[in-house]
Amino acid sequence: MPARTIRIGILGDFDPDYHSHCATNASLQHAAKALGREVESAWVPTPSLERPQVGEVLSGYDGLWASPGSPYRSMRGMLAGIVFARASGRPFVAT
Repeated sequence: MPARTIRIGILGDFDPDYHSHCATNASLQHAAKALGREVESAWVPTPSLERPQVGEVLSGYDGLWASPGSPYRSMRGMLAGIVFARASGRPFVAT
């Protein structure tokens, strides 16, 4: 039975002109390849995390990554995402 795809939510406001954002995507693919796994990543805009349903927005991810690149469009949303990650015991990385 093949291993299921790992889903990673990247908390942040993607900007294709910001090198670190592109490097974040590439690093996840590189790590997955080295481990022989499939990874699916999705950028989660910080304003979308301001809602009381932050758990509904993030619960479908196996792990969360707070992206580099502040200031964020919503620091409040970023902090809500971090609180959710810590409170739910999800694997969490911040760069």
